[in-house]
Amino acid sequence: FFSAPLEVARLIHAVVCSVRRRLECSEGEAWSWLFDHALEAWGANNPRVRREHRVFARDRWRCTVPGCTSYRNLHDHHVVFRSVGGDDALANRTTLCAFHHLRGVHAGRVRVIGSAPDGLRFELGLRPGQPPLLRYRSGE
Repeated sequence: FFSAPLEVARLIHAVVCSVRRRLECSEGEAWSWLFDHALEAWGANNPRVRREHRVFARDRWRCTVPGCTSYRNLHDHHVVFRSVGGDDALANRTTLCAFHHLRGVHAGRVRVIGSAPDGLRFELGLRPGQPPLLRYRSGE
């Protein structure tokens, strides 16, 4: 599904038709070529692209806390904090919205443990001396 202003939709349709004629390919192959070209032109595979964008793209530009679907004010969170020896590897980073990052993790109410993207465990409702109220794994 694709939604755009009529003028934009017409332009994209014309581009896809031009690509199909030029490459003599299917509509799906034309879209694939178009996306590959856009990613290359925008520098998505360029090592100089901001490192957090790789994390955001992997996490589909959404907060990874279970139940949260925020796509605004995203932060690149280090699961093992850099201050205690955590590295910048993608497996040590996940996407959190500003609320869950600042008022959750850094306020001591949310804990993220494990390896991103599929091996994370989220502990919510942390309280001193008590178990978390909820525990979730990535994707739950």
